Amino acid sequence: MVSGSLATQSHVQRVNDPRQPIASEHELGQRARERRQNGAGLVDLLVSAFEGAVVRSAELESTRADLAARNTAAGARIRSLEARLEILDARLRDLLDKLNDAVFLVDDEMRVLDMNRRAEEIIGRSRQEQIGTHALQFVSPDDLERLRAAVRQLRADGGVRVEGVSVTRADGTTALIDVSASVIEDGPERTFLAIIRDVTESKRIQAQLIASDRLASVGTLAASVAHEINNPLAAVIANLDLALADLAEHGPVRDALTDAREAADRVRLIVRDLKVFSRPEDERRGPVGIHRVIESAARMAWNEIRHRSRLVKDLGQVPHVDGNEARLGQVILNLLINAAQAIPEGDADHNEIRIATSLDPSGRVLVEVRDTGPGIPPEVLDRIFLPFFTTKPRGVGTGLGLSICHRIVTGLGGEIRALSEPGKGAVFQVYLPVADLDAEDTQTSLRPVPRAAVRRGRILVVDDEPAIGAVIRRILAGEHDVEVAIDAVDALARVRAGQRFDAILCDVMMPQMSGMDLHAEVVKTDPDLAARIVFMTGGAFTPRARAFLDEIANQRIEKPFDPQGLRALINDRIR
Repeated sequence: MVSGSLATQSHVQRVNDPRQPIASEHELGQRARERRQNGAGLVDLLVSAFEGAVVRSAELESTRADLAARNTAAGARIRSLEARLEILDARLRDLLDKLNDAVFLVDDEMRVLDMNRRAEEIIGRSRQEQIGTHALQFVSPDDLERLRAAVRQLRADGGVRVEGVSVTRADGTTALIDVSASVIEDGPERTFLAIIRDVTESKRIQAQLIASDRLASVGTLAASVAHEINNPLAAVIANLDLALADLAEHGPVRDALTDAREAADRVRLIVRDLKVFSRPEDERRGPVGIHRVIESAARMAWNEIRHRSRLVKDLGQVPHVDGNEARLGQVILNLLINAAQAIPEGDADHNEIRIATSLDPSGRVLVEVRDTGPGIPPEVLDRIFLPFFTTKPRGVGTGLGLSICHRIVTGLGGEIRALSEPGKGAVFQVYLPVADLDAEDTQTSLRPVPRAAVRRGRILVVDDEPAIGAVIRRILAGEHDVEVAIDAVDALARVRAGQRFDAILCDVMMPQMSGMDLHAEVVKTDPDLAARIVFMTGGAFTPRARAFLDEIANQRIEKPFDPQGLRALINDRIR
């Protein structure tokens, strides 16, 4: 027993002593077999079993410690990865929010799973409000079926693109969008990614460019038509004037001729207005009679005004303004039409558009357009001259009219203001600089001025319209010898043959050889005669013709002209 106890103690000491190496499980098993073979006692067998249990316990603790260490490292690694994923997610969210396009993530039932900040701006609703709602709820009814068909195509093909979809924002306004969608996760529950671009402004600009191009084409056509009308109209008016002058007594014939003359004059004014408003690219500045511009614009806007309101003109005594007739006509016409469109149709007798002119205290000419419409809300007034800003319904206005007016007026050195109180109408004030009265104007306004001819002159009329040559001959034949050439080639041949003329009345636009070309050739042959050419124009609508008339010092007259004024012009040149 003693020896067994000591043996046990010895083994325990060896196991518990950290300096003593612990036998392996294989060694312990070998020792146990040796003890059984050598007839070892119960104590030795127990010692051997205890040794094995201690070794296995130590190995188990070591394994547990190793697993705990590994778990700690794995946990730290997982937490690090989670932190990195949170950072990446925040960066991805920030990147998506900075995109100029809207991004929607939707499920197979078209429910919104997520969206970026631009999507919130386009539809006018927050991300929290929209998650879980149907993605097509923003689509306008007119485009809803088209979007449903696109969704079916998306499910079948995995991708789809749709352009020009109209959606309704939270505030009730509409926007146009282009949509590109694709499948990003296929399976029992598919997920779709939709990229949406707001094309409202670009479509509006594109429409405006198309409209501007169309207007430019119409303007060119209008100028051409005006030129073609003016040739026969000049003959009609001049012949009517001659007939009325010869028919002294009153009676049915004179009354009929008078009515025809008044109707022809109305046509003349319409054609003149067409010429003025079809030359927006003409940037010449000079003295402009603002009342003539107002009268012209009022005639152009009359069809828009007459069903909505009365037009009252309160025109004071004002000097000419420094500007451009076509540009100022565009401004006044736009203001009159805006005023008319602010007033509902059907009660014209109780509404008024008043246009007035006066001098302001600083000496500028003030043109004021006032209406009795509903007025302009205060929150809108500060933005009224911004490009593309409009309060009109979609399809009625482009939002460029007042912006263009502002640019034209300020470009001429003037100022434009808008004043309004809700329910009390609106007032637009245009301040324009006064013209230099010494400014030269080579265009002649033919007014009947009695002036007898000093001597009988020799006049050459060059016009491809035979009726013009014939009527001028009738007007001038009593005082002068008049020859007519129906083309510039014939006229040039007469000049080169040495024929002398006191004056040449020459049309600007003619086939084969224009009046401009004739002038250039006469300058080479007889510069003094070239200076005596008076140009007749029914509307110089080409850039070359406008530039030519701006550069030369020759007088020019507009068709149609009156007989007395034409006589005065010719008699004044023959001395």
